[in-house]
Amino acid sequence: MRLFRFRTGADVHHHGDDPPTRIGLAGSAGVIELGGRDPAGIGRPIATLGHALADALAAPAALAELGHGPADHSWDDIGLAIPADPGARMLCAGANYHKKYPLGGVVQAPPQPVYFNKPPGTLVADGEALVRPVVSEQLDYEVELAVVIGRAGRHISPDDALEHVGGYTVLNDGSVRNWQRHSVAAGKNFYRSGSMGPWICTADEIEDPASLEVICRVNGEERQRASVGEMIFSVAEVISYLSKVMPLEPGDIIATGSPEGTGGSHDPPMWLIPGDRVEFEIPGIGVLSNPVVDETVPGS
Repeated sequence: MRLFRFRTGADVHHHGDDPPTRIGLAGSAGVIELGGRDPAGIGRPIATLGHALADALAAPAALAELGHGPADHSWDDIGLAIPADPGARMLCAGANYHKKYPLGGVVQAPPQPVYFNKPPGTLVADGEALVRPVVSEQLDYEVELAVVIGRAGRHISPDDALEHVGGYTVLNDGSVRNWQRHSVAAGKNFYRSGSMGPWICTADEIEDPASLEVICRVNGEERQRASVGEMIFSVAEVISYLSKVMPLEPGDIIATGSPEGTGGSHDPPMWLIPGDRVEFEIPGIGVLSNPVVDETVPGS
């Protein structure tokens, strides 16, 4: 099943700077709107993607049955939004593939996952533009598998960790490299520098995340390709580690790291420039596509 957030024309024309989004399921006849439904029959109507993912684990047949019903919207009448609940926690594992860039020198695996956060505002949806900031020309791309939690847990063992996964999506952990030397937080959290989408593929469709591949293309040229099985810490190990830091909740997003081949790893570097189009693909999940534009500063 494919779960996502979307907007209709009515949402886009809503008064305010941040139009509301709705929760959708890809149905056989179009888009099924999930908000307010209770497919699991537990007396808790779906109000968030986290709820929908919890239902996908608890009552997958009931949710799938909705997908065979009449559509609420056609695909032509909606626009996809970031497949994350507003304000959702994004927990990231860095340096999770054997690669030289951006650390340089001899590659040594970290003794534990390298954890950092991404706040709201850093990501755009499928089709929306990545923004190269006015303060740097070193905007870089990083294709990653992102895991979305569907079942809450604390101190989760690696053996049980995949049972807490509601689904998977595609992430671009956009990075501004010279500012990353200031701090990981600075370089990883520029406004609209990364992206996620187009939707969440529910966990029942991915038997083993280690069998997936992550691929990035810039203007049709392949730059990154690796197996998720090459990660230093597996999906299950990353989930287990983070669950020791904090209780994980449905809707939490976990980014799992990116392989070699990013723009800064080339000689000379191949930073993203306005007019580029970047495709981030995980076969079996989908393709996330974004153009690149320069930041515009009012009054400049």
